[in-house]
Amino acid sequence: MLMLVVTIIIAAVVSGFSGSMMNTQKKVPQATIQGQFSISKGMQIIHAGGDPIALNDVNFVIRDNSVFGPNLDQTTTQVLNKGNITNGNGIPVMNSDGTIGITSFSSGDTLYINASNTNCNILQPMVAPTDYSGGTYSGPDLTHWNLCISNTNSIGKTFTLETDDTKGNLISRTDVTIAA
Repeated sequence: MLMLVVTIIIAAVVSGFSGSMMNTQKKVPQATIQGQFSISKGMQIIHAGGDPIALNDVNFVIRDNSVFGPNLDQTTTQVLNKGNITNGNGIPVMNSDGTIGITSFSSGDTLYINASNTNCNILQPMVAPTDYSGGTYSGPDLTHWNLCISNTNSIGKTFTLETDDTKGNLISRTDVTIAA
């Protein structure tokens, strides 16, 4: 009887260990990501601490905050193009052929979007008025132009920068103030 009890206990322990080893669900990284945005200087995405993030498994998403108006989340949500994001050496996160140029984003690292890639057509193409060109706009579609974070009238307002994994799990969310 004692041998049977010992055998059952050993089987339960082995089963418990093997069951936990078979768990294939990946843990969502925990990190603090901050942003800085200047219409004239561009955008910085700063990893201020936490787990390293595999850049092939992450999306950076921006959306206007309520200071632009109510209920704009769906209208202004934009996944940033990783081909426009570089490290301090100018290496893009994603190469033009779709391969990853920078593999990880670790604490202390900063990613950049050059000011030339922060105009409304590039940074927020879903928001940009269809006849927008360059840094100014004088057309009839002022509703959309007023939602563009690169509009000089947006200085002092804030937008949200989210870092999500490719499955939509939130890693970090922060508000970014628009500077000149």
